[in-house]
Amino acid sequence: MSEKITFYKEGELDTLTIAPAYQEAFSDWPWYEVSKCADPKLVQRCAGGLSRIALGETCTTCKQSPTQPAYEPTELVERFQMLEATRPTRWYVESIKDSPALVALAWTALPETIAQEKYPDVPPMQNWLVETLGSKPVIWLDEVFADKTIRPKGNLINFRRMCEGFMTAFDTTQLAYRTISPAMIRTAENNFNTTPVENVPDRRAFITIRGESL
Repeated sequence: MSEKITFYKEGELDTLTIAPAYQEAFSDWPWYEVSKCADPKLVQRCAGGLSRIALGETCTTCKQSPTQPAYEPTELVERFQMLEATRPTRWYVESIKDSPALVALAWTALPETIAQEKYPDVPPMQNWLVETLGSKPVIWLDEVFADKTIRPKGNLINFRRMCEGFMTAFDTTQLAYRTISPAMIRTAENNFNTTPVENVPDRRAFITIRGESL
């Protein structure tokens, strides 16, 4: 199977081309983010306002039918463009016959900025993140997603190469991310001998990786 690995700077990747892979990845386990929750009740009963119910099907909880996908291509592109315009950003893409099998997005920011943007709904994380990561910019591994219709397994085999590539690109050796994916926890353990940080005031696992000095 022919595999191509490419790192992209801001503006070099046509992010519309990776939208289908994003939609496919997050509709699967463990996220099951298929559609936007149609529940008229606020706060919506689906976590994060996203549902596993397919478009047109009726939810047994709220008796409504979702009409919008969880992630629409135009929304994804707008978000990615905002990130590229506001901070140093890099993309990593593994392609099989020109189709994206795995995509990752990383950017650098101060821990306080990461806390404000990624945990606005978890106030205890604000101080915790700064205390854990310090006061210098770090690499935030914002997205890692695989389209298993392109490559059914082995999508994290190059995880160490990817992380070290981001560290080289940003000239920074500290990388962090959050996840609910067991595979994203195992790959950190296997490739960098690091385990999730303990006593995190959030439902998601928190991983920090320190590479070798550049």
